[in-house]
Amino acid sequence: MADRYDQTGHARCGDLLSVVRIPTIVAGERNLAMRLESEAHELELIAKALQVISKEMSYQGLAKALLREALSYCRAARGGVLLSEGAELLAKADASFPRERANFFTSHPPAREFRLPADLGERVLHRRETILRQATGDESALVDPADPISRSINQLCLPLIHQDWTIGVLYLEADQDDDIFTSRCVWVMSMLASQTAVSFESVRLFEALRETNMWMVRGQKIGLMGSYRWNTRTLLSRASRECYRIFDIDLEINPVPFEVFSSRIHADDLLALEQALTDAVSTKSPFSHEYRVVHRDGTTLYVVAVGQFDLGPTGDVELEGIVTDITERKAAEQALNDARNELARAVRLASLGELAGSIVHEINQPLTGIIMSAEACLRWLARDPVELSEAQKSMARVIEQGRRASDVISGLRSLVRDAQLRFTEVDVNEAVEKVLLLSKRDLERASVTLSVDFDRTLPSIAADRIQLQQVVFNLVRNAIEAMAGVEGRGRILTASTRAADGQVVVTIADTGVGVHPANRERLFDALYTTKENGLGLGLSICRKIVTIHGGRLWVEENTAHGTMFVFVLPLRQSLQPQESH
Repeated sequence: MADRYDQTGHARCGDLLSVVRIPTIVAGERNLAMRLESEAHELELIAKALQVISKEMSYQGLAKALLREALSYCRAARGGVLLSEGAELLAKADASFPRERANFFTSHPPAREFRLPADLGERVLHRRETILRQATGDESALVDPADPISRSINQLCLPLIHQDWTIGVLYLEADQDDDIFTSRCVWVMSMLASQTAVSFESVRLFEALRETNMWMVRGQKIGLMGSYRWNTRTLLSRASRECYRIFDIDLEINPVPFEVFSSRIHADDLLALEQALTDAVSTKSPFSHEYRVVHRDGTTLYVVAVGQFDLGPTGDVELEGIVTDITERKAAEQALNDARNELARAVRLASLGELAGSIVHEINQPLTGIIMSAEACLRWLARDPVELSEAQKSMARVIEQGRRASDVISGLRSLVRDAQLRFTEVDVNEAVEKVLLLSKRDLERASVTLSVDFDRTLPSIAADRIQLQQVVFNLVRNAIEAMAGVEGRGRILTASTRAADGQVVVTIADTGVGVHPANRERLFDALYTTKENGLGLGLSICRKIVTIHGGRLWVEENTAHGTMFVFVLPLRQSLQPQESH
């Protein structure tokens, strides 16, 4: 202490200054610490505000979050945020998915309308300037006729810019006496606006994804179809919501084990489905299979599953495809088939009224012959001596006329019997070839040469195989009989198939005597015949069978000689499984 004073007892000047400087330094350090603490707290508030904005996943939520954080930081009394998907504010929207455009506006306090003054709009929206200015109450962008602003205000307006496009504005205002829009406040508002523009991209993508997913879900619900991916190694499936509905599986089960899936398959269809899956997996070929699904309440659905194989994210082979609920289609097909059978029966029965007179004649004729031949037989037997040879001739005529009556009855029974069609997949070429094979001996016996011209690319059609072959058999038999009297030229029967205009065309042509043009259409009338011993029922039955199948049968003149019978059947015919009958 003694060194700090001179000989007179006064303190030295340098030492005195040191004493004074010490508390000044301590106070400065304390202020610096307080300022740093304040700035740290402010940065923390800014960081939290940026985090709040970045979490929003909707346009409305993004606008509200920006306004809430901006008002909270600046302590402004009023403000509004506009995000727009229309006109100049958002000219570049998501072009990959067409969506309705909309404006998202929020304000505090709630305003009826957001209307930027023309000069402010020009500078902010088009020149992309940040504007801080004084204005009159009439120039407020927050329009509310019920509560107009009469005092002067301070306005702060910033553009929201995303990928060089103005997507909206942040607008804040305060009374002129409130000096709150400092340079630091403007800087922070710029940061919040920039974060909003960045978040806008995430929201845009999320909105597009949400809307795309919504359209997909609605489309699958309307179309009664669901998408799936099945891992062939783990046997686990991932599927859309509609798949869960079709298979009556709880949404909480994800992924779906194969045991849960198989528990919904009809017991009679499970083995066939497992075999179809095994075959498809072993060959990596496209998968397609129809089966039944049974819900827990006993409801049964008909479904068809299709799919293709590819590699999943883990490198496993996965089957990706679609399952479609075809229950309503099955019911419609059953109703259509029932209606078709009812129509066929009605057509057959309607013919009875037209045939009544002819039936009486056709049946009465052989019966009269039987009676006359039987009476003649009795007379020959009553003679003395007995004329056995003549009696035998009379009995032979009885048998002949009896068989004729039986043929008439059989033909009529075939015409009007109430038999349902049994539709299955039919290879038309195979069906025709089988009839020709069965007719081989008749062709050889009649010295007829067979010529075939089949389109081997024809797909299978849905038809009653037996009735279809009955039509072909009748046409082939008629062709053979039509060429029985031909001399001097070849007897050629030509059978051909082809596809045209969504139909299968089958042609049976002969080189016989032909049919007079005036009689061509009458050939299909019941009990009309050009044959000496014909009944006139065969072609009538053929046309009715073809008509019931949704096709047509007609006759044309062959190019050189003879006649050509042509019938067409639709390629896309509703298939009704035989088991449903």
